[in-house]
Amino acid sequence: MEPSELEEIKLQQKNGKNLGWSRIYLQKLRNYFREYCEVSSIQGLSYIGKKSSIIERIWWITIFTICVSGSSLMVYKIFDKWSKTPVLVSLATKEEPIYDIPFPAVTICPESKISTQCSNYTKILMARIRKNMKNTTYTENKYFDYMGLLCSSKNHDPSMQLGNRSLLELFNESIPELNDRYPTDFHVPDYGDFLYDCAAVKLKEAYCQWMGVTRSCVDLMTPIITDEGLCYTFNMFNQKELYSEINQAKMYDWEKKSNWNPDFGYPQHRVEEVYPRRIFLNGAKNSFTAVFFTRKDQLDHGCRDFSLQGIRVSLNIPTRIPRPSQVFFSVGLNRFTSAAVTPSTTSVAKSIQVYDPLKRNCYFSNERKLKYFQIYSQGNCNIECWTNFTLSKCNCVNFHMPRDNQTKVCSLQERFCLEQARVEYPQAVLSERLWAQSTNISKREGMVFDCKCLPFCSDLIYNAEITSGKWDFDNLDEALFDDMRDFTDEHYASAVRVYFKNSFFLPMKKDELYGTTDAISDIGGVLGLFIGFSLFSVAEIVYFLSIRLIESYRLRHFNSNKITPTERY
Repeated sequence: MEPSELEEIKLQQKNGKNLGWSRIYLQKLRNYFREYCEVSSIQGLSYIGKKSSIIERIWWITIFTICVSGSSLMVYKIFDKWSKTPVLVSLATKEEPIYDIPFPAVTICPESKISTQCSNYTKILMARIRKNMKNTTYTENKYFDYMGLLCSSKNHDPSMQLGNRSLLELFNESIPELNDRYPTDFHVPDYGDFLYDCAAVKLKEAYCQWMGVTRSCVDLMTPIITDEGLCYTFNMFNQKELYSEINQAKMYDWEKKSNWNPDFGYPQHRVEEVYPRRIFLNGAKNSFTAVFFTRKDQLDHGCRDFSLQGIRVSLNIPTRIPRPSQVFFSVGLNRFTSAAVTPSTTSVAKSIQVYDPLKRNCYFSNERKLKYFQIYSQGNCNIECWTNFTLSKCNCVNFHMPRDNQTKVCSLQERFCLEQARVEYPQAVLSERLWAQSTNISKREGMVFDCKCLPFCSDLIYNAEITSGKWDFDNLDEALFDDMRDFTDEHYASAVRVYFKNSFFLPMKKDELYGTTDAISDIGGVLGLFIGFSLFSVAEIVYFLSIRLIESYRLRHFNSNKITPTERY
């Protein structure tokens, strides 16, 4: 205890004044705070602590309050920015070669879906519209309605009005014996086999080149069932490696096994025999080229509204199931289209893995498991979410959707429900996401349709620059593919060439917006600017709240024992 404090206590006791312990401790606290202000390294406290006029003290208290408020506001903004956007996306400082990533998976879907040998779709449609179906067969009508899951829904809606009569009424009146044998609630035994057997454009008739070498398209490509029906894909993962064992949808298997991983890339020191395929040089000579032929008598203009003819092409990462109805470019009849690809990849720092996926806005491969897929991607997640939504609305799924053995494929009667679910799905997901944000539900418990399909952290996107020109396929004397001359009289040709535009690309990088060092630097800089606060100031505060208090108590107890009984009483 300080001598001045002892004298104060003695004087109070001697004069018989009873100020109360609360006032005594309040006075001690003021003296203790004044002592801290005199020695503190925080700017402004020394002016507040020293004895001065009221005006001076009010002035310095005001200035100090403004500085503390300003620094607190700046620190709050730093923490707010860190909590909302903890991850910074920027360009990397070093380019990467194209052989570090796979060549894109190229999915080609013919616009002519079904051969006229199975069913003349336009003929049956016109017969139904004209109310005269007597010249149609049972098989033709069966295959026509099979296409109800793929073609325009209004062509197959039984309630569709044609004049004052519905399509179902006209169907019953035109050929009642056919309706008796063929109910409209049929289920296709295997829609994939139907599309494959009745395909208007055959893979074995196509022409393919890889790296300038002519190869059999059957060896390079494989069939795949998508939302565009039967398509053919090149350089995609084996479908049994993509789908989980629970999926019972149609899958076409092939012997190729992948040795590329989206997180770790290709095996080191291995050049040959890697899959998915990759290339080492850019340019049109190092490309994949495919030519598909459509018979002139197989063109179909009735299946789709605003139907294009030829093929549609979709480029995507090999681990993703394509959706060529959504993202594609068209190659018309007797057209040659080139796609110069520029990849866009994202590398991630391991330090951001500690953040919540919703904050960093991406998933690592081991964080999100899907029911129907073994490999996570945003596209695969969206397909699964759409499948679950459709199942909840219609109690069945579309032919191209993954499903388990307890889920049925929707019949013709449920075709309109499928179309309605497709239209409502984006709005349902958006509505629930906005609802979750407005109610600040971080875990989004109870949300049915928001599957939280965030991007994959190590994402890979292929951006294509498209050029197209008319191909004089009927006159191949000076054309590139002379061995296709036999097809000129009976076929149209649609050719596509895909290649990398450059040998190197600049990837994106995801890293912490504020790491530990950055946070200390920014916050320390703000506090130092406003009030001169530093780590030494923290040490002072800790000292006065711990060591100095203990030492003062020890000295007070020691000195109090030295006071004589006469002095005490």
